Amino acid sequence: MSGALPVLVHPPFADPTQPYVSLPTLKGWLGAKGIAVRVLDLNVRAAHHLFDEAALAGWVKRLGERLATLDRATSLSAEEAHELTVLAGARRAAELCLAMDPSPLEVLRSERFYDPQQYEWARQRSDAVFELLSAVAFPFRYGWNHVTHHTVPWSFELLASYCTEHRSPLAAFYRAAVRALPAHTPFVGVSVAFPSQLPEALALVQVVREELPGAFTALGGPAIHQVVVHYDAQQRARILERVDAIGLYEGEALLERLLPMLVAGRRELGTVPNLLAMGPAGPVLGPRWTLLPKDSPAPDYDDLDLDSYLAPSRTLLYAPTRGCYWGRCSFCYYGLAETSTAAYREVPPDVAATQLRALTERHGARHVYLSCDVLSPSYAVRLATALVEQGVELTWSSDLKIERFFTDERCTLLYRSGLRAAAFGIESGSDRILTLIDKGCDRATLTAVNRRVHAAGIATEWMAFTDHPDETVDEALETIEWVAEEQGAIDLFIVGQFGLERGSLIAQHPERYGVAEVRYAQGDDLRLYAQYVPISAPRTPEETARIDSVLAAVSARYSLRPYPWAGANSTHHTLLWVLRRGQGALRRDAQGLLPLPRAPSVPGLPRRLRRDPGALAERVEGFRRRYLARALYTTLPGAPQLLELSYTDYLGAVALEPALD
Repeated sequence: MSGALPVLVHPPFADPTQPYVSLPTLKGWLGAKGIAVRVLDLNVRAAHHLFDEAALAGWVKRLGERLATLDRATSLSAEEAHELTVLAGARRAAELCLAMDPSPLEVLRSERFYDPQQYEWARQRSDAVFELLSAVAFPFRYGWNHVTHHTVPWSFELLASYCTEHRSPLAAFYRAAVRALPAHTPFVGVSVAFPSQLPEALALVQVVREELPGAFTALGGPAIHQVVVHYDAQQRARILERVDAIGLYEGEALLERLLPMLVAGRRELGTVPNLLAMGPAGPVLGPRWTLLPKDSPAPDYDDLDLDSYLAPSRTLLYAPTRGCYWGRCSFCYYGLAETSTAAYREVPPDVAATQLRALTERHGARHVYLSCDVLSPSYAVRLATALVEQGVELTWSSDLKIERFFTDERCTLLYRSGLRAAAFGIESGSDRILTLIDKGCDRATLTAVNRRVHAAGIATEWMAFTDHPDETVDEALETIEWVAEEQGAIDLFIVGQFGLERGSLIAQHPERYGVAEVRYAQGDDLRLYAQYVPISAPRTPEETARIDSVLAAVSARYSLRPYPWAGANSTHHTLLWVLRRGQGALRRDAQGLLPLPRAPSVPGLPRRLRRDPGALAERVEGFRRRYLARALYTTLPGAPQLLELSYTDYLGAVALEPALD
């Protein structure tokens, strides 16, 4: 076999503002074992591709042509009517995409980043790119943290169609990237850290199989792990139709064993730790292996252009621990485990400090995000001590769990070590709910310790949620009102809506937490959308509206933005704003924001349509409501029964819908 290196790929769509830690960590481990690999970040390359003027112009042209074709048609199916409304709604976005002066890339990678007006314009123009992309790639929708069909979840059949028919808007981009690899590349491993990457990872693997038929392909990472680890043998066989193997749990020993085996021309896959592959009688999983982080070398970022990420200064991610030291929160399912969280393990603090010094000096990066499930309070203080004693100069942020251990003195030490932003899982303002989810901390302690951390000069970011299956309306309001009361010591927050995770303790023991039954729609083959029936009566629309109204009033006091922008928890952009503008960086700017500049009309983009998009949208929404009501639930004796939500079922329902003349 040739000397072509194995390739590890980080695919779209994920945070393009900083390099992700998983593949540099694997490269560092393999390098220490004498195994050379190449890391390829197609996520950040795709970001540059998305903002390329020629690519944008091509998508705008496609939008105009398709819109004109549908508008001239004598009749439209329900799906075509939906597509026309999406295309018509994206015309403003198309105009913005051709009026990007300066480009969002220029703003986000320069000092203009710190100008609130310029930053918000760049963010809105980035949103416009995804709106345009979603229109021309109908029926799929795209963003930095989602790739979805507009109505149904990802089934095996929908994934097969997406891949084999090259329906990803990045299909040509993938083909060019794969053709740039050596013809005898022996291995292409694709990391799936987030659910938004999974369809694109499989689309990329399809291209690799076509262009490099001799390459062994594999998927790994927490997002694919959390799907496949719960599959039965038949389901595992279905996903393995699309890829040669899947790495479950941690990947260091897996690649250390597999890559030399492939070079030697052997495929004794059943002996490879944590590797799932097809054997003669069906899927076979190799022996279980768990990393001891104390033995881990530093991650290796040498393959990555750190100035290509969408931020004005470099950052690095580093994982000094794995797993969660608490591991008892009933709602949580995180990382490479079957349920809850993985076992907690640590890199010795003095080793971590030494590695961080070497990394930041080698790459000219002053900012580090400690990317781990959660640092234990004791470890955070021991690491801070090591950083101070070794004179390591950096700024860092991470997720922490509030404990009484964080005294005033220890909070001051954390600040001295460079900690400037800490995200806390607060969860709920109700002590009853905190006890039910086994948070291990009450509201009074959470309040007091957060104030200490904030007083030390560290920006505090709160993460909470409403709609726990057993939560009352008053308890939901308690959480939001608590945020309002403590806003002087809260620099950023998110109050999300409870979502049931398949591997959480609630899903394993639903009856303990106010859940009568957990179900999945047929067609949700990735099991990303757990449905559950609460024991208590569901919220009324009026109660939900009341909660939303109170939350909106509190949110209006902050500049909250979605991932991965400044104004979202635990992002590079948020840390940079805090460093430049202080703890209150994400408070609402008093002067407000000016509207976006007027975008010019685009030649060939229809402005007046024969059909009324608004009327079509009403018809389309009516069909979708009827379909989802039938597809998800029917009234039977007892609780509602979950039914069909597959791609085939959806296409059948569309075919039965009368055409629109």
